[in-house]
Amino acid sequence: MKWEPVRLSPVEYVNEVGILKQINQIISEKNYLEPVILTDDRVIQVSKSFLPNSFYEHHRVIIFKGHATYAEIDRIVSLLESADVLVALGGGQLLDTAKSVVNKGNIDFINIPTIASNCAAITTKSMIYSEENHELVGRQRHNKPVQLVLVDPLLLKHTPTSYLLSGIGDTLAKYYEIRRRLYVPEAQGAVLDIARTTIEIAKERTLEINDLNQIDDQTFVNLLDTIFLVAASVDGFAATRGRSVAAHSFHNGYLKAIDHPAKTHGEIVAFGILVQLAIENEKAELAKMKKFYQTLGLPTQLADLHLSAQTETIHIIAKSITASDNDRIQTVYHNLTEQTVYAAINSLAG
Repeated sequence: MKWEPVRLSPVEYVNEVGILKQINQIISEKNYLEPVILTDDRVIQVSKSFLPNSFYEHHRVIIFKGHATYAEIDRIVSLLESADVLVALGGGQLLDTAKSVVNKGNIDFINIPTIASNCAAITTKSMIYSEENHELVGRQRHNKPVQLVLVDPLLLKHTPTSYLLSGIGDTLAKYYEIRRRLYVPEAQGAVLDIARTTIEIAKERTLEINDLNQIDDQTFVNLLDTIFLVAASVDGFAATRGRSVAAHSFHNGYLKAIDHPAKTHGEIVAFGILVQLAIENEKAELAKMKKFYQTLGLPTQLADLHLSAQTETIHIIAKSITASDNDRIQTVYHNLTEQTVYAAINSLAG
């Protein structure tokens, strides 16, 4: 019998204006002597005013090549040398890479998300992509929790809206997907009660947002906590019952069918929620979510993802979702057919 641990990560989390100005002091107080910074050129430009003066010049910096691949993980591990802590600043793929690097290299790490597009800064797993076409090729689950996550809401408030939309879509999926595994008779016990409460908080806090351009400071801090900490906690408490279902399966199928995605990860996942609700014939909830999406600017119809109804592309996506090896689907929707999914996707034509 396979055992399922509750995974608690991060060890410490701070969401506070100006916290990044204290990063050198934090590194010193934690007795790290050889920090290495993992980031990219774009992040350096947008983040340097939120960090101590000449932060990047005073530390050894490794420039991330852009995708979380096995080769990139190995490359960064080979460059760590005597480092005792990796400080990672960036988005989801960079932070996923950092988690794989430190678990392979066995050093500590500090994650600093510079966009609020997902909960990658905190979870104990990494998504790995191919070198060639950047398709998802693997998932790594790590034993080591993230030691520290530092969030400066001022930095994140000035990032493109599409990243926040991504975070909102990815967070909403925590409720709509995971409810299929948590609201069943066999899901019993106090820990799963926490998981159920957590996905409900993720949904309620996210649905409070109605205008990203007019959001007040405290609501924005709450949104960041929801995208990062609350959403990631679901993964830890729900264990295998926290696995994604149709919304993320739509995202993965979409990436197989489309060479150049029209939207961010979470925006595609948000549309995948609509697909899942169409599969489940949840008409009232589907109408409610489409109205919410329209308020914020999330995709509500196929054209928003550069898709057309009744095409071979839709067949490819439907086939991917219903593939026999997609156990995330098969263990929730028994005997789900390609035709049913094809019809559900086409129903969102407009």
